[in-house]
Amino acid sequence: MSRKIAFTGIFTGIAVVFLYISVIMPTGKLTLYILASMAVSVAIMEFGAGAGILVYFAACILASLVAGSILGIVPFAFFFGHYPIFKYIIEKGRKAAVEVLLKLAVFNISGFLWYLFFKGIFMEVLPAQVTKNIGLLSVFIAAMQVVFFIYDYVYSRLLFYYESKLSVIKRR
Repeated sequence: MSRKIAFTGIFTGIAVVFLYISVIMPTGKLTLYILASMAVSVAIMEFGAGAGILVYFAACILASLVAGSILGIVPFAFFFGHYPIFKYIIEKGRKAAVEVLLKLAVFNISGFLWYLFFKGIFMEVLPAQVTKNIGLLSVFIAAMQVVFFIYDYVYSRLLFYYESKLSVIKRR
């Protein structure tokens, strides 16, 4: 039990460090959010979903306190942090088609909530031609679905690599 608590704290610290760096770095933010979410995934792989949920919530709270910028933590809190938890739940013995639909649902719901909360930011970032033209907006949304599938594939490969080559805790 104490081993689980100690490693959960270490994974939380790793996630907070990556989130802090993402706030202060001008570039490479997506990579840092993915690396922070890997700490959640590793906690899930080593100690179960409860440890991953704990790492997610603790990292969100601690990073928002340490980083000083809540907006810098938003991508992690709204998608990158909780996606490993949903991914773990979704990939438990389901058929591939159901997995794809559930993953898309998680991605689209997260994106929609993100849009609702930060509509003003989205309208400033996206060019006016995209937001006013329904055809271009549809192409943008479809492109985001493709990018999500690429992200999910690469993320799965990283998890597989960790599990097969780097996992030290489970081997003991």
